[in-house]
Amino acid sequence: MDLRNLHWTTIAKVAGLGTGLLIVVGAVFVLSGVYNVAASKDHLRITTWILTLIRERSIATRSFKIEVPALDDESKIRLGASHYEGGCVPCHNRPGEEINPIVSGMLPPPPNLLEIGKHRPPEKIFWIVKHGLKYTGMPAWTNVLRDDEVWALTAFLASLPATAGNYGELAGLSRGQGNAREEPANGRALNVCVRCHEGDGMSTNGDRVPRLAGMPEAYLLRSLQEYAQGARPSGVMEPVADLLSEEAMRELAAHYQALPPAAGTADPDPEQLRRGEAIATRGIVGQGVPACLSCHSGRQSQQFPVLAGQNAAYIEEQIRLWRRGGRIGTPYGRIMAAVAGALDEGQVEDVAAYLASLPPGRAPDAPVAEAGR
Repeated sequence: MDLRNLHWTTIAKVAGLGTGLLIVVGAVFVLSGVYNVAASKDHLRITTWILTLIRERSIATRSFKIEVPALDDESKIRLGASHYEGGCVPCHNRPGEEINPIVSGMLPPPPNLLEIGKHRPPEKIFWIVKHGLKYTGMPAWTNVLRDDEVWALTAFLASLPATAGNYGELAGLSRGQGNAREEPANGRALNVCVRCHEGDGMSTNGDRVPRLAGMPEAYLLRSLQEYAQGARPSGVMEPVADLLSEEAMRELAAHYQALPPAAGTADPDPEQLRRGEAIATRGIVGQGVPACLSCHSGRQSQQFPVLAGQNAAYIEEQIRLWRRGGRIGTPYGRIMAAVAGALDEGQVEDVAAYLASLPPGRAPDAPVAEAGR
């Protein structure tokens, strides 16, 4: 047959017939149920190859423009290890340990993450942790507004396997032992809290975790309720709070209010302290910034957290979160978003350093008011 003499309509008919045949064969294949979707049997090699190619190209394309922050900060790695313990261990197990035989029956099975930093760059790890992967059992981060939490976990994963031997200490496993004499009735919940927050005679597990000891009970209870409702975003705290009953929340809030604050370790330079003190005690009229201690000294509403002695790194990250619009789901959050948006990065660091330098739970007795700077 001389293809050059075929009319275009004939070619179109042949192509249409072939396409229709493929559709029919495909429909029969799908509807017959002949393809085995059981996790006990692997995909066909070509199916696995196609799925892997699609997955890797998708990850590469979507992570290409992600800017990676500094990940070698010890406190960020420590926080990431705590996140890993709470969210990743059930499927991936602890670094260096074998994958749980139950979840290893998944298809594909959860990978051992001990050397993930050698195989994937940080931007790809971040994207996978934040967004998850369809049809693999890998969920998206509980709240995609919390890039700071995802970056902390990314920092920990990127540090492996070097930090694997110190995992228990980094993740706070030895901290969550509880105290049979002093813990509240809901001791199991407290043990989870103590892995990151204060315990009897212990400060927080790193300076990126908020200090809760001595905080107003009303504020702590409201925070737990907002986490449980999803009004306050956190891929870490939302799942924890969701499991708590109202009684357990009240018990934990009362426990932490009664817990004596531990001494801080802040050591900023004197000039930074001076600048931060001006913002905290007098505000910045020209920028519409009120004095921080006009609400957060502990002498006002019990709905406001006391910031004296709070970890500086935590204060900084929360202000940045408000600036990104990540904490505007509550009335108090919307108020703070306006204040945070008026501060530049240097001012954020200055006021955080000053507040962290104050004795825990105590603020200056002098009256505070807005003033120029």
